[in-house]
This record gives sequence, C-alpha cells and structure tokens, in this order.
Amino acid sequence: MSAHSSALTGKAGELLVAGELLRRGVDVANPAYDKGIDLFAYRETDLTKVVPIQVKARAGTGYNFQRSWFKFEGLVLVHVWRTQAEPEFYIFCRLDEVEQALGPTFSKSKSWAVDGGYNVTNPGPDAIARMQRHRNRWDRIADLLPKAK
Repeated sequence: MSAHSSALTGKAGELLVAGELLRRGVDVANPAYDKGIDLFAYRETDLTKVVPIQVKARAGTGYNFQRSWFKFEGLVLVHVWRTQAEPEFYIFCRLDEVEQALGPTFSKSKSWAVDGGYNVTNPGPDAIARMQRHRNRWDRIADLLPKAK
C-alpha cells in the first residue's frame, strides 16, 4: 500500500469515527496538529471533560497495539476495520481491555510485555473472536463524558 493510500485510509477511519460519535450526540473536534491524538470527543453543553481519541484504520482487518498510546490520560483507542466496505469499530479505553483482545498468550509475549507493542496483519478466527467484546462499544466513550443535557 502506498503512503498516499495509507494516509487516505487513516483519514477515512478518523471521519468514520467522527460520524459515529456525532450520530450518537457526541461532539467531535480535530486537533490542528496530530502528534498521537486524532480526535477529541466532548459535549458542547459541558466542557469539563474532553476525551482524546487515537484512531487506527485498515482497509482490511488487523490490529496494532502500542502501550505508549495510553501515555495520554484518558485516551481511547478506536480500531476501524474495512474502511472501504462495511466498517467495524473496536474501542479500547484501558490497557487491560487491549490485553483481553490480545489473549493470555500474546499479552505475555516479549513483543507486548517487554517491547510494548503487538501487531497482527492477518488475524485468525481466535483473534477476531477476542476482538468482538470491544466491537461498537461507543458507550466506553460516552460514559467518559458528562451526561447529555
């Protein structure tokens, strides 16, 4: 995949996430400069809490998790699969949720436990099954925000 195509997939993922949040009554903003945070979720009626969101998008399936992404307080990670078809959204607020998706074997691997990252380009049925409990969990973002007025 070319750098241009990859950038388009990433931007499509960000827009898909923004659209899903807006449909659910959550306001969304884009940072002027992206150094790890792609979107901010908030409620315009109560700006006491803003949720930073990191989006990782793929035209197909697969995931990349990095511990360092969670260095931002309250960051939510959203993986978007199949950006060019019927998109799927997987939402993570905490490292323990990521480790649930990785499963007991991979969450104890050197790659994750020591190096702080794990990447799967072609997940098998078990990996896809572990991701399902995180699918469409928009409540994980909404619950971090003040209640809608």
